[in-house]
Amino acid sequence: MADHFHVIQHVSKAVNKVLSRWAKTEAGKQALDGQRHLFLRNQEDLSPEDQQSRASLAAAFPEIEQAWQLKEALRSWYAEASASTAAVGLDRWIAAVKRHGPSELRKALSAFRNWRREILAFFDFLPTRLSNGFVEGKNNRTKALMRQGYGYSNRRHLRLRILLEVAL
Repeated sequence: MADHFHVIQHVSKAVNKVLSRWAKTEAGKQALDGQRHLFLRNQEDLSPEDQQSRASLAAAFPEIEQAWQLKEALRSWYAEASASTAAVGLDRWIAAVKRHGPSELRKALSAFRNWRREILAFFDFLPTRLSNGFVEGKNNRTKALMRQGYGYSNRRHLRLRILLEVAL
């Protein structure tokens, strides 16, 4: 199962690449300076002032707007789809990206081809709200302890520290 957080993160990185490309242009340098967050945040997280600013930038940079709209469409699909409608909705989103998406988003589609079954499996577990977030949290804590334990002279002590800290 591919957690929806990682799928959205993958698409958000592609949107950020579109932003980066435009931020390197003459027009983008000035207009997008300090404003990139408007296209990286979720729609519901934008204040009314931010929404107005984003709308004016969207008029000046329609390709960035299209990438953001496609990201938001994917988020909506995750919120509204069920196990019976997920495949059709995902196919529609992929078709929209192929038709209207910037090249960075089209490149990101390879993950959707390779992980289609896993992405759709999320909806099979939707009623139970199964997620791998708990395991990811434990892995993150373990990696942090390993970074902190760089000076441990004995790997056994590091292992014991990890077991104590990350134990259920």
